[in-house]
Amino acid sequence: MFEEIEQIARNVEELEKSRHELAQRLRFNSGKVVFSEAFEKEMFYPVQSGCVGCSVAAVDGGILSEEFHGFDLLIGRSVGVVFEYEDSKVKAHKYFPRAIPQMEYDLKNGLDLRDMNWHKSLFRLRGEIECAIGIMEMHKPSYLMLDGSIAPLVSDKPAEDSQVRPLYDEVAQKYQQLYETAQKHNVTLLGVIKDSRGRRFNEILEKHAEVVGNGLRNASDTNFLFFLLQKGERTFAFRYSNEPARHQVLKDLGQWADKILTFYLKAVELDRPIRVEFLSGGRGFGEIASLVYSLSQLNRRYAYPAVLIEADLRAAMDGLAMQRVRNALALRLSKSSSALRLRRNTRPFR
Repeated sequence: MFEEIEQIARNVEELEKSRHELAQRLRFNSGKVVFSEAFEKEMFYPVQSGCVGCSVAAVDGGILSEEFHGFDLLIGRSVGVVFEYEDSKVKAHKYFPRAIPQMEYDLKNGLDLRDMNWHKSLFRLRGEIECAIGIMEMHKPSYLMLDGSIAPLVSDKPAEDSQVRPLYDEVAQKYQQLYETAQKHNVTLLGVIKDSRGRRFNEILEKHAEVVGNGLRNASDTNFLFFLLQKGERTFAFRYSNEPARHQVLKDLGQWADKILTFYLKAVELDRPIRVEFLSGGRGFGEIASLVYSLSQLNRRYAYPAVLIEADLRAAMDGLAMQRVRNALALRLSKSSSALRLRRNTRPFR
C-alpha cells in the first residue's frame, strides 16, 4: 500500500510542478495575449480591500432526505441573513424569515434514483430562491450573495420525460423572478462558489495553445488558478457560457441567459480562489471584487464571506431531525409496509 501511496504523491507533485511552471510562464507573457472572450484587456487584476458600509445579505439552504420502501421524504429549510456594515464592522443583523425557520416537507412516490437526485436538488434550489426573493423584497440590501451559482447547474436539469421536470420548469421561472427582483430593487446579485470544478476559464486559455500548450489538460479552473493568482488578484471577467442561447440550462432563463458573468478571486494566500458570478449591467467588476475580497479574509486558510458563513451555519440541519420524523411516522404508520426503511439502512449485522 505504501508504495502505491508514494507513487500517487509523486504524480500529484509532478502535476503541481508543471502547473506552477505554466502559471509563471503565463504571468510573464500575459501582456502578449488577447483573450477574445474576456470583458477586460488584462489576464488578471489587483483587488483593493475597501471599507464596507452597506447592507449585505446571504442565503443558504439545508436538506435531509431518506428513501423508504414506498416513498421518498425530504425535509429542508432556507435561511436569509442581512449584515449591516459600518466602517467594515457589523453594526446590526437580521434574519429572514427568522433565525431558525420552520422545516419544509416533501414526499414523492415512485421516483427512480435519477429522479430522486434531481428532486432533492430542485427542492433545495426552490427554497433558496424563494428565500432570496423574499429577503430582497423586505430588506432591499445593497448586495445579495447566494451560496453557489446564480443559475441552475446542468446536473440540476432532469430529462424531458422525468416526473420532476415540472419542478425544474418552476425553478427556472423562479430564477428569472430572482433576477427581475434584484433589478427592481437595485440589488447586486452575486453567486459565490467555494468549491468550483468548472473548466470555462481554462478552456478560454487553451485556445492560445502557443502559450498554454497542453498543460491545462484535466485541470479545473481553481486548481490552476491557485498557482496563477496571487493573494489580492482576480481574473478578467467573462461570460458563464460562450453560447448562452444554446447552453443546456441558460437557454431556459430567457433574456437573462447572456447576462451572467463570472471571475475568480484569490482572497487569502493559503486557500484556493473562489468563483464569483453576477449579472452584467450593474456595479463594476472592481467594485464587486473589492466587496467580496474585503469580506472573505477572516481566516488565512479559508476564503469565504462572513455573511455566507453565518447563513450556512443557520441552514445546516442535524441528522437527528430526520430521526425525529422517522419516529413520528413509525407511531402513525406502525403497520405500513411503505414506511419500512431500506434494507441497507437496517442491517442487523455489521
